[in-house]
Parts: sequence; structure tokens; C-alpha cells
Amino acid sequence: MYFCSMKRFSFIVLIALTVSACSTREPIPAHGPAPAPGYVSVDMCGFAIDGEPWFPLMLNYKAFYSDGAIIPAPWYTGSDIRTHFDTIAAWGFNAVRVCLDHLPANGDTASMYAATRRMVLQADSAGLRVMLLIVPPLDDHWRQYAIGLLRTLADMPALWAYDLMNEPLYFDPEPRRDKLSAVSIVSGWRDMVRQYAPHQLFTVATAEPIEVFEWDPSMLPIDFIEMHTYHPLRVASEMYWYSHYCGKPWMVGETGLPADGDSVPYDAQALFMRDTYIQAVLACSCGYGWWEFQDYPEGVNFEAQYTGLRDGGGRRKPAAAAVRLLRTIGLDSVDCQRPANYYNNAAFNNIAIEGSVSDPHGRPLEGAVVRGWNEDWSIGVNTYSDADGCFRLVCNDLCVHFEISAPGYSNAKFDRRLTIPEGTPMPDRHTEYLNVSLVGWGDSQSLLPVDSARFAAANAVRIGLGDVVLEKLKLPSSSCRGRSAVQQ
Repeated sequence: MYFCSMKRFSFIVLIALTVSACSTREPIPAHGPAPAPGYVSVDMCGFAIDGEPWFPLMLNYKAFYSDGAIIPAPWYTGSDIRTHFDTIAAWGFNAVRVCLDHLPANGDTASMYAATRRMVLQADSAGLRVMLLIVPPLDDHWRQYAIGLLRTLADMPALWAYDLMNEPLYFDPEPRRDKLSAVSIVSGWRDMVRQYAPHQLFTVATAEPIEVFEWDPSMLPIDFIEMHTYHPLRVASEMYWYSHYCGKPWMVGETGLPADGDSVPYDAQALFMRDTYIQAVLACSCGYGWWEFQDYPEGVNFEAQYTGLRDGGGRRKPAAAAVRLLRTIGLDSVDCQRPANYYNNAAFNNIAIEGSVSDPHGRPLEGAVVRGWNEDWSIGVNTYSDADGCFRLVCNDLCVHFEISAPGYSNAKFDRRLTIPEGTPMPDRHTEYLNVSLVGWGDSQSLLPVDSARFAAANAVRIGLGDVVLEKLKLPSSSCRGRSAVQQ
């Protein structure tokens, strides 16, 4: 889970961020085992069970192994995991992502397998399907553990998907991962799942779009994308990017707004849930997941402490009561709109660094992710290239370090010493998007039109960065097997 740094949250109505319709996307066929009775299957239209559409409404739940049992996180009130599952189902969820990715390396594997099986049966009896986050099988020990687990649980339709790694952007032990290395790792995982759990799906949980720099979601041979998004200024933009440029079925696996009932009202959390759910559906998400079951009062920061649907004492927050209402929301059409602040999330306006992204033949690359950092790496900003391959990275402090990549293409990482006219005013120079008020810009909770100067930054100092050329990456033939809709 990604946690930003600010303490006090207000809320922005995300549905007001839209300005232009999304483009038509050619469906990419999925390849893999035929759907089996009772198991969840997936294609570009979404998930299904026995031919009937299934939309996972999922809650994240932290669990650990202890003394032969899977137990709730110690900060969850109550020790009966089945009672918790009954509560989650009663709120209106039909799925739970059990985060079981912290296990003893020297534990009794047979006991851990049996305990996990019992946990899945408990979820199933409560009416919940399980996505299981496990320890990433990056070394031989955890690969052998994963193989045993896959074998043990292969006959359980209630276990609908495995999540084999959480947010590589933050948790990959390799500090700089080559894209093709990540593809090779996940190709091995796919073959492992296909062999030992042929009817269950698998994914890798990706975070914000800068995952494209290493664990490129468009290239990973996974069954579907499970993306995580949190900051209200970026949620709609990140959903839009995933829906347009990754070429696979995708779902929101984690989102949430911390609310303590004081600095952030509980009603704001419920409103955030409603609006991000609508935004996900409009962006053609195949599912929606919330972080997490209960507040963690000892968490590392405000966000970690108060994102739960129960407070630290186990009392239900209003957002929990709102879950059942999500499915009653009527939408006249599913039309994914580009957010008004897509190219300038925080409405910065001091400097506009302009450039373009193309392939070696001069063809523009749309959907490239552009990231810039200031001199001491304390402030980072993102933008994306448009249909002409052009980008405008608007920042309040001058960017020096850059990284740019497009789905399916190589990376460009470089430093550039840019200059601005001496004496140029630099208001709010040290403001990063994490510190921008989340009540829009002014008294209104809706954003301004996309051609407004606040988004286009018409008065910003313009600096040219030039054209960045990216090479198309060729996947090894072995990575093109399986269900994944990887780019050829």
C-alpha cells in the first residue's frame, strides 16, 4: 500500500474531473485454460463464474500464521477470523484479499498449507471468494513453498486468484529491475501456476503508473492487472492510464481514504468510496477493492492508521455501511473520461517542461509516463504523453532528474541541467502534490475545465526538453504463452 505524507485530508469529488471520452480499444484475446465449473475466469470483458459476469467487490484483510492457524492481524479487534469474514460479507463485499505475505521462513510448510486451506474454507462458508497475497516466490525457498501451496489449494474454486507480489515499485528487493528481467520472472510464475493450479488466476499487484519503468504492467504475462491507487488528486488519472495503455483486464485492488472522524470526517471517507467506485466502473475496471478492514493505530503515519472500515476499537465507520449501496448506483453508460487534471495533477504553474516521445522511426508514442524530480529528489511530478507523443511536465520546482518510458518500450533515465530566466518568480516552490489541499483549488469541490490556465499552466516558464526516443522491447517467445495479453 502507498502512503503519502500529509496528515490532514479533505476530499475532492473525482467524478467532476472528466472532460474527454476515452478511445476505442481493440480487445486483446486472453489465452489460458478453459473456464472450469465453479472457478472464476477472465477475459477482456471481465470476470465470470460459469458464464455469468462476476464483479469482485473486495476488502483487504491482513493475516498471519501462528501455531497452526491463520489469524487476524493483531490490531484487529477480535481473534475469530470467521466472525470477521461474516462481518465483511454482511457489509456487502463478495471477495476478500487476504494479505498473507509475512511468513516464517523456517515454518512448518505442511501446517501452513493446512491452515491456509482452512482459512479459505472459512471465507467460502461466509460467502466470500479469496484473492491470496503470498510471499513473492523470488528465491528457491519461497518458490517451493508456492508450488506446495498451489498444489494444496488447486481444488478450491473459492480461491479465485493468487497475488504473487505486492507493489514491486516499493517492495522489489532489486533496486533497479530491467523490464525483461521482470517479464522473465513473471513468465516463470505463470508456468508454475498453470502447472500446479490450472483453474486459478494470478496477478501481480501494481502501484502507480511509474511501475512502467520496471514491472511494466502491459508486458507482464499475468491474467489481469490489479492496481493500487490512493491520492485523490491522482486516482482518476491513474485509473484512466491503466484502462487505456495496459491492454489487459484490470481491477482496482486497493484504494482508500484515511478518516479519523476528526481531521477527516467519516462522511468524506464514504464519499470517497462512492466516487472512486463510480470512477472505476466508468473506466471499465473489472473489480473494486478497499484498504483495509480495520484501523491500525500504531501505523507509521496518518494514512496507515485510519484507512480501515472499522476504527481502532472495532466500531464500524459509515463507509462500511455504504458498501451495499455501491451496487445500487445506476449509470446510464460506461464512458471512461479523461480527468481534467490528467496532465497536471496538482495544478502546478511555475515551470512547464515540454518535449515529445517517439520510437526510432519517428512515430509518436502515446501514454508514455514522464517523471521528473528536483535537484535533491525531494519533489517528484508525473505526466503522460498525448496522441502526438507530446508532453508537458508542469512543476513548481525545477526538475533535474528524469525518467521516461512507454508501455512495451525501453526506459530513458537521465539528468538535464535546465535553466530559467534569472529573477523568475517561483511561488510555492517546495510544494509537492502530497501537500496540496484536496478540496480542489478554491472553495469548489469540482475541478476547472481542462483548458483552464490552472491546468494548462499557460503562464508557466516554458523549457524545451527535446525528443526522447524509446525502443520497442521484444519479448522472448516463452513469455508469450499463457493467458496474458502481452504486447507482441
